[in-house]
Amino acid sequence: MVMIETMRNRVTVWVFALSDALRRRCEPVDERGGGRNTDESFHISGGAIVAGAIAAGVAAFVAKKLGALG
Repeated sequence: MVMIETMRNRVTVWVFALSDALRRRCEPVDERGGGRNTDESFHISGGAIVAGAIAAGVAAFVAKKLGALG
């Protein structure tokens, strides 16, 4: 059981770190809201959605293999 807790904690930290990095990347560069054009922002946002879906799928796969999902 300790191994499952450790893996769950590691996955949780990894997901939060990834989401924080993506949030920082998607936010405007300066306080006026400028610095990135709209087209680039759409591509970054789309990539963040795909990365989140992949991370969720990998986490579910690992959890299932460890028996956490039953």
